[in-house]
Amino acid sequence: MRSPLRSKHFIVAGTLFVAVTFLLIFFSEKPTATDSSDDITDSTNNLVIDPAISESELALQGPINFVSEETIVDGSSTGIVPHEQILTRTGKSDELQQITVQKGDTLSEIFDKIGLSQLDLLAIEKACPDGWDFKRIDVDQEMEYQKNDDGELTQFKYHRDKLTSLEFARENDNFISEIIRKEVSYKETFQAVEIAKNEGAISAGLDAGVKKEKTLWRIPKLLQWDIDFYQDIHPGDSYQILYHENYIDGIYDTDGEIIGLIFENRGRTYEIVRYEADEVPAGYFERNGDSTKKRFLRTPVEFTRVSSEFNPKRLHPIHKIVMPHNGIDYAAPTGTPVYATGAGTVSRAGRTKANGNYVVIRHGPIYTTKYLHLHRIDPAMKPGAKVRQGQRIGSVGMTGYATGPHLHYEFLVNGVHKNPRTVELPGGEPMTEEQLKQFRSHADDIFVRMNSMYEKHRESEEPVANN
Repeated sequence: MRSPLRSKHFIVAGTLFVAVTFLLIFFSEKPTATDSSDDITDSTNNLVIDPAISESELALQGPINFVSEETIVDGSSTGIVPHEQILTRTGKSDELQQITVQKGDTLSEIFDKIGLSQLDLLAIEKACPDGWDFKRIDVDQEMEYQKNDDGELTQFKYHRDKLTSLEFARENDNFISEIIRKEVSYKETFQAVEIAKNEGAISAGLDAGVKKEKTLWRIPKLLQWDIDFYQDIHPGDSYQILYHENYIDGIYDTDGEIIGLIFENRGRTYEIVRYEADEVPAGYFERNGDSTKKRFLRTPVEFTRVSSEFNPKRLHPIHKIVMPHNGIDYAAPTGTPVYATGAGTVSRAGRTKANGNYVVIRHGPIYTTKYLHLHRIDPAMKPGAKVRQGQRIGSVGMTGYATGPHLHYEFLVNGVHKNPRTVELPGGEPMTEEQLKQFRSHADDIFVRMNSMYEKHRESEEPVANN
């Protein structure tokens, strides 16, 4: 007779055998993701990878999200998850990061600084088109880059200048490059400006709608041989300006050249046009064809005021007797630069009791200029030294007989003192008759267009643009 305990053991063992057999049969008949010889299934996550997608393409797509079957909500109950539902590009950023080259930077250091591989730098350099020195970089040059979530470089932009850039995009383990050139265009813009009381030519132009102050500062430069913009501008003066506005890819960038200028100053009209031809270098010319660039600047100092005019019968401020004042006194702070008004040769430079520190320049056989009461004389100003127009020769001071810091400036023609502010200054090299004929045709066209724009401006009171 079997014991009750032994019988109980046989019953438990039999039950376990039946259960294990049932489970083996059940799982052997259930469909699996490996039924298709073309599919490879991760039995843990039910991930299917399409064999048509190469490893390199997978790398370009970015890291794969492993999604469990339970996360798929398309109602599928087959147990096989289509690969297009699984693979997602999570590694690509939508925004480019920007970096600006600092003094002393190298590309290798920049790549280290922003966490990019030196192997990528070599691959990018290898992909550079012929003629590009990729490693040559400049301070303030801009670059852009894009990394995926794994920190891998996917895109790099190298801006050589504001018009041209070189762009790299990852392709497998290499990069492909493309030169991008932006489209440059311009339009002619016209503006008429009236100078009001307590207003200068520059501020009046800005108030009238000229966008760039730099453009307006070209006007005093164009007329510096004829007008002293620190002394001779008065309410009621006016000017009309025709200039280029430059655009890059249709977006305003900056102002270009002044094409034409009409300036009314104290009842006198100055008409200037930009011109360039085969035998005529680019420059600015008066309507009669004379170059605006005279042999002499009107004034030797900037940002100043006249403290004493040219006066043959002036009462001397120190000696209190009538003595000719054969020049112009320009009051300015000590140290203000003094420039040679014309090219020439230093004939004398030194110091006397009355003149203080002084420089005398000969400009050929006819013209002489003198600069007195200087604080310092430039070391290059030795007798016999050649001087360029606009070259610094010293600085404003109050040496010699002077009651305050100023420059005393004299202009002599054949040894006779002339008023520096009103003397007629000699022009530059004249054009030939054939050159003049071509120039006049060009100038007439410019001024006819400006007159037409001025009439439109008067009607609309708005700046006029020619596209």
